[in-house]
Amino acid sequence: MDSKIILESFFNAIDIGAVFEALNKYRKRDLEMDLKEIVKYIITGKGYVNLTPPQMSRLLLENENNVLIVDLRETKDYEKNNIDGSISRPFDDFLKSIYEGTFSTPKTDQKTVMVCDTGQLSKVAAAIMTEEGFTSVYNIKGGMRRRNRWIRLSGNAI
Repeated sequence: MDSKIILESFFNAIDIGAVFEALNKYRKRDLEMDLKEIVKYIITGKGYVNLTPPQMSRLLLENENNVLIVDLRETKDYEKNNIDGSISRPFDDFLKSIYEGTFSTPKTDQKTVMVCDTGQLSKVAAAIMTEEGFTSVYNIKGGMRRRNRWIRLSGNAI
């Protein structure tokens, strides 16, 4: 995969440039959002929602037929352990399909949950998806590691 795409993906995830630009505009008073919104953007990300594993389980229960879970781990890791009903799209392949415009959700109102091993790559993917115009995008905080730990502790299989 092109190193520029990977580098751009990480810049989108942490988006330091956008933070500095927002703060400069705020100082010049030509920004449409206030300082509170800037801090929220820095902490929570732009356009997507971070979910804990229990929140993700609740989302699945409340929207059982309207959630697409995209697992960004390598295929061998996905085959060892995955969330029921999820699809495997390794990170590089997923980014390529987003940038080429070939990734789409079956329903326009479908919620898309991104997951990876630690939650970092899925943050990048969620940020890119929102920048490309997708709505209802979610990221599982801590990824599959945190989800698996929560399942072991709670005895919950969802």
